[in-house]
Amino acid sequence: MYTVVAEDADESTVAALEELVINYAPQVLDGVASRADDPGPNWNDPTDADPSAEPTAFATAEQTAAVAASADSSDRARSDAEDAKNAKPDELLELIHGSVADHQNDEVYAAAFADAMGPEGMAELAYTINQQRQQQAENLPTYDPNDPDAEYATRWQQTDYAWLSAQATLSICFGTATSSSAWTPHHRSDYAEKLSGLVTDEDQPYYMPLGFNLLLKGANRSATNILTGAPATAGGVFNDYFLQDLGSAVRAHERAGDDLPEWQLQRMKASPPEGTVGDWDPMTGILTAMGRQPDAALEFLASPVDDRAIEQTVVVDGTTWEWLKGREWDSSGFEALTAAVAGASEHRRLTTGTKDERAAWITEQAVVDMAGHKGSLWSDASRQNAAAVLANSMQEIDEAANGAQRSAEASGFNASMPAGWEEGHRYEVRSLLQETLKDDIALQTVSAAAGRYTSLRLDDALEMLPADSDGSEDSEKSNLKKASSLIVQKLYPDGRLLGYIQGAAEKGRGDEGEQLDATNQMLLNAFDDGVYSTADTVAGAAGPAWGGMARQSAQSYTVAALQNPIVGAPDRSDVQEFGISEAVRRHFLVEAYSKLDERGLLPAGAYENPDGRRYTYAWMKQDSTGLPKLDVAVLLFNSGNIPQFASWLLDPDLSGVTIRDGVPAVDAFEVGHDAGGA
Repeated sequence: MYTVVAEDADESTVAALEELVINYAPQVLDGVASRADDPGPNWNDPTDADPSAEPTAFATAEQTAAVAASADSSDRARSDAEDAKNAKPDELLELIHGSVADHQNDEVYAAAFADAMGPEGMAELAYTINQQRQQQAENLPTYDPNDPDAEYATRWQQTDYAWLSAQATLSICFGTATSSSAWTPHHRSDYAEKLSGLVTDEDQPYYMPLGFNLLLKGANRSATNILTGAPATAGGVFNDYFLQDLGSAVRAHERAGDDLPEWQLQRMKASPPEGTVGDWDPMTGILTAMGRQPDAALEFLASPVDDRAIEQTVVVDGTTWEWLKGREWDSSGFEALTAAVAGASEHRRLTTGTKDERAAWITEQAVVDMAGHKGSLWSDASRQNAAAVLANSMQEIDEAANGAQRSAEASGFNASMPAGWEEGHRYEVRSLLQETLKDDIALQTVSAAAGRYTSLRLDDALEMLPADSDGSEDSEKSNLKKASSLIVQKLYPDGRLLGYIQGAAEKGRGDEGEQLDATNQMLLNAFDDGVYSTADTVAGAAGPAWGGMARQSAQSYTVAALQNPIVGAPDRSDVQEFGISEAVRRHFLVEAYSKLDERGLLPAGAYENPDGRRYTYAWMKQDSTGLPKLDVAVLLFNSGNIPQFASWLLDPDLSGVTIRDGVPAVDAFEVGHDAGGA
């Protein structure tokens, strides 16, 4: 191996470059050997790929500078690692929040830092951070002479937040290392083997399982991972093969012997006792991390018996799920399990391989299992994780709500659905909804998914209407009448689904009076979020985009809650003013007319007042072509716009729309409410 640098490179750059090559040459060569089974494109085969340009004899100055920068990152990482090993608490916190946080997404830095610390050092550092967090919170003085006006509770929160953020930063940095191109597959696998040895080897310090879990989970056990804006609630995103290696190692260790697993024995050595059982169980950290890495979650929880299987023949290996299901989970461990299932459920989207079939299998197993758990096992985090599973399984919730299997109906929408469950499990679905929807973010996640699901289904039905053939007034009226009738028909199952979710939430939460009104408003707002998120799919602009979006939706609601604890659209109080049934009726009216408006089916005169001038409503604007359009976001922003909308429905040009006096979907909502709350 030789190195060529730019002719004008200075001596320090050359020295840094040589050091980088010396340090990483063995891993690079090892990586070349490990890729023998996948040599890459065959440049001699013109059907394979176009050959790349011939390599130049000299590296450019920019390339040399980039290598030098990488060397600087490596040097800094090794220096920071040495400082971290010997730092006092304040110094450690400053280091993590400073240099480590600044470089947590730098692949070269992260890989070098993790290598310099080693697996044991990384786990020990994670444990140390948590110990300092607990000790400083417990020993926080009631009075701070340097800040006499600060309240104790405020200072306690600031201290706790600072150390939690440090925990998250370390986890994020480690996640970056596992995905770094500086690590070859062999090096990554070797690191995973050594890391798993910390919880399977009796000669390791007793606290290693605690540090192992803290390193992987970071600062939460939720599949919703907010990496920006909320550092105290984040964790690392790890390479999927790295996580699978860890999970397989722990599973093999526990299956190999009849005695207690090593992490249980290490837990018994703690005096006084530390943490919960879930804090010690290494599968807590692994499953939490898998919740953020859907590929790892699916492959670990629902791997195929035969990798060569196709959609029609795939059989899932259920042994890992049975092994996990048989564990004695506490609340912490259950959060991790639900996070991993939530991650796997992201693959409930139509594919040409076996992923959606396997995702359907694991979500079906998990929903049945989760529905059987009650009481203190549940937390807000586990409810939010379960909500992601349910939101990605909306086709099964819809069938439970409507008492009918719709996947067999011939339609473009049903053709876009991923593989379904083998059975309906309507009692388990209802029970799990009632438990899950006790949490606000969970309620919004499921409601938004239902709104998107029903909106896409209605869009697909409207796309099947025959196109206008001659543009005549009679033809336009005929198309409008057909579309109106179709909307009335298709909104009925939508009403039942919305009512089913609302009834389950009301039963599970036990809300009454003003609190019930606030919950219903939150639900309806989120349902509208989903309905009006599909505008880009109309008129064939894009096919129905369904599935695998629940974690993203949950994350957006989590961020909104962090920024503003008051959930819901500003100045909107339909439910409080009119009651839930009337608010639902108004929702479906707005949706129906917006669908007609999106497709240009409303007559031109509908946008003009009796004087022939365009209405000046704030919620009626011109599109990019100058044509008037309904702005639903503005319309729904303020409840005061609804009376204007109701008045507009009386415009004579809208007489051809047969739904202005109400829709049967409201009756369907009541039926769904009773079924969901049973």
